[in-house]
Amino acid sequence: MFKMSKNKKTILIILSILIVLGLFLGVYYAYYIKSINQEESNVVKTKCLNFSLTNEKNDINLDEQYPIPDTEGRKLTPYQFTITNTCEQFISYNVNLESLEATTMDSSAVKVMINNEAPVNLSTLESTSVSIDTSKDSKILATGSLGSNDSVDYALRLWMDYGDTVDTSSMNKVFESKVVVTATVGIYKPSDYVTTLHDAILVNEYGVTDVNNAINRIEAKGTPDFSQTAPIIKWVETNSQGSITKEVIKPASNAVKTDSQTEYLTENDTKLILYTVKSFNTYTGKYVLSSPVYVSGSECDFKNNHYYFINESLVYNSTSKRLSTSTTKNGKDIYEVTNIVSSNSQYKWNDTTYDSITYSLSLKQLSSIESEVENSDKGLYMAQDNYGKSYYYRGNVKNNNVYFAGYFWQIIRINGDNSIRLLYNGNVKNTLIGSSRFNNNYNHPIYVGYMYGNINSTTYEDVHNNLNSSDIKNEIDNWYKVNIIDKSYESYIAKTVGFCGDRTLTSGNGIQNDQGTSFGAYGRFNAKTATLICSDSTRDFYTIIESDLGNKALTYPVGMITYDELILGGMSAGNTNSYSWVNNSSNYYSMTPVIYNSSVNSATVFGMKSTGELNVWRVSDNVGVRPVINLKADVEISGGIGTVNDPYVIKTN
Repeated sequence: MFKMSKNKKTILIILSILIVLGLFLGVYYAYYIKSINQEESNVVKTKCLNFSLTNEKNDINLDEQYPIPDTEGRKLTPYQFTITNTCEQFISYNVNLESLEATTMDSSAVKVMINNEAPVNLSTLESTSVSIDTSKDSKILATGSLGSNDSVDYALRLWMDYGDTVDTSSMNKVFESKVVVTATVGIYKPSDYVTTLHDAILVNEYGVTDVNNAINRIEAKGTPDFSQTAPIIKWVETNSQGSITKEVIKPASNAVKTDSQTEYLTENDTKLILYTVKSFNTYTGKYVLSSPVYVSGSECDFKNNHYYFINESLVYNSTSKRLSTSTTKNGKDIYEVTNIVSSNSQYKWNDTTYDSITYSLSLKQLSSIESEVENSDKGLYMAQDNYGKSYYYRGNVKNNNVYFAGYFWQIIRINGDNSIRLLYNGNVKNTLIGSSRFNNNYNHPIYVGYMYGNINSTTYEDVHNNLNSSDIKNEIDNWYKVNIIDKSYESYIAKTVGFCGDRTLTSGNGIQNDQGTSFGAYGRFNAKTATLICSDSTRDFYTIIESDLGNKALTYPVGMITYDELILGGMSAGNTNSYSWVNNSSNYYSMTPVIYNSSVNSATVFGMKSTGELNVWRVSDNVGVRPVINLKADVEISGGIGTVNDPYVIKTN
């Protein structure tokens, strides 16, 4: 059994500038190993540093364990912890695994996996000096550096190595170890070893000095599971919070079927619709109500039964010219009804006054909290784009920040041509250039385009060619001219790299406003997949005229983030995830079409909500704008480690 318990830890202080934080990793394999307990604190403060391990989750506890293959080891629940630098100095740290003196099992029998990297045999890891005098050896699991108030998350999995054949040499052997974090004043700076942003991004992933070393480790991770968010999120219900009052106004019985507006109303429309059953989705944080009852209030047994409510009203339909009851039975904001008081009144619907009943509801709000249950799927991953191998950031990463042209940016990825794609993040961090409609018009599938053609044409090619700029493109182009060209930063831009606004068809013909159309990303949304390859590069890959690839329709080399980059960044269809780096405190558009809904004459594109959800925005919605640019592969940095507090700084002089 591997057993790592939250109350089994140790701490050593080695000098005032070196801190060791130990997590006891008591390990014993059924009849292979025996365990030892040790209990101490795991937070240490010195005069020089205040360094802590927090956010510990998911004890490793593998009772009756036996050797397993890597495919099974990857599925084990990881032990997770956060390292935080809460002092003013920069620090460099190592996460080490030390084998203690009682160990008789060879390290070659143990497999280790940090975050979602490729599993490795413990014996192959680099050795370092032991921090515990009685330790037999110490292996480096991870290295890194942290600026003031920065933090980093780790997820650790350990298992017995299955190997090529059944190994009986570890039977009745002991493997006793501790995870030890050592920290020293000072910092690993990529700029000490490389000069370009491209290389700094890669070597900083592991705190190494060799680019190829980093690339090999990144590519060994493989392809993530895009059906899951990164990090994996679950929502947890909490106790009912607060007490509020809401009013619902319904028609009185003598107002039902009195004219053409009320002729389809029934006695049930005079009553409240409450629900007696609630279900909760731990991945979306949303409730669904079911088993409705129609009540006037007096018959409710609040002592012995539960009644739930979100929203209800009587509404006028301008198409049918009739009144009907509208109720909501799913969402994040839900209430338990604790009392109902009703009173007679009068109310005007569609300029006609009717006798009515006012229901005053006393409510307790039910709430939930977002919980990061697994953070191992993070950092740089590789995928193919139209140029070659691209290395993209995924999950709750904290080292993809850049300062360039007087603004903060977030690194989306290294493109296949080695240029670096950046997402605008504001002049005071986490802000937008403003808000805009994607297109002023929305009543035709033509308006899903970042650029579009002739609305009166009868061919797909003419409707979706690139003659006209969308409203949001004009907004972004104007910003680029003023802030990049006019301020003489254009020499740092990779001008010929494209931006994908995928208009390939999943269904429909894309040319009629009386017929629905769904576009390529809608199919990937349903399949929970993503790609960085723009399928129709001659039409949908937006580039300037000097480019070798693409439609050569752009005036300026600037665009927007895509649906696929949001998915690769950690989002997943239907799930909430505010921890992914792509989440912003504001709503914002992507440039990726979703569907044209003919029933409501609405063209839509994907984007993000500030709450950490993928969203389908109608193109006429006024939503936040975040430009995307590409920096040249050889742009140099003057410093920084990529964190919010110490971003990479691009040399511009």
